[in-house]
Amino acid sequence: MKKLLALFIAVGFLSVSSVRAEVYGIDKAHSQVGFSVKHVLSVVHGEFKEYDGTIHFDPKKPEASKIDVTIQTASVSTDNEMRDHHLQSPDFFNAAQFPTITFKSTNVAVAGDNHYTVTGDLTLHGVTKSVVLDVNYLGQDTAMGAEVDGFSATTKIDRRDFGLSWGEDKLTSAGNLMVGNDVNIQLDLTLMTKKAIENMKKMMSKPKPAPASN
Repeated sequence: MKKLLALFIAVGFLSVSSVRAEVYGIDKAHSQVGFSVKHVLSVVHGEFKEYDGTIHFDPKKPEASKIDVTIQTASVSTDNEMRDHHLQSPDFFNAAQFPTITFKSTNVAVAGDNHYTVTGDLTLHGVTKSVVLDVNYLGQDTAMGAEVDGFSATTKIDRRDFGLSWGEDKLTSAGNLMVGNDVNIQLDLTLMTKKAIENMKKMMSKPKPAPASN
């Protein structure tokens, strides 16, 4: 009888764990994968428009989290078509040869209340380096009938570590670098279960009624 009871408890525990370990995706309507870099005396802000990922997250056991994100390199956007084409070219990202940027977590550590450090392998321009994200968990809520979790994360990389060295020796007349070497990365992510994201897509794809004429 004791063995049977223990078996029921174990099954119940596994069932609860599987629910908590449900796979999350990124709600791109409320997320941004952004970056900024110094250009002469200004700071240029940009983002990647196309990306997707799979995240395992349990706020009760964040150290067991896993993150796997893929970004489409050619989707880089700085709100300037000429500059975007230059960034896509072999001078910078070389999107034709390296169509994706990936991040795969290798360790998640608790750094404080709702504060984590996420170490992972960033593959950019064909080079893989370990980077550390400073992550803040913004909490959990419900939006449009679906559970959502919010995160904000930052890190800084030296673009030259990834073979992005164009302009490293180009100086202005005042001695400023044309393009800075430090790149600040800012991630603002809203997570939803994969099922909720698919339901959201279906809902958004339904034909909308034409506005009533006056």
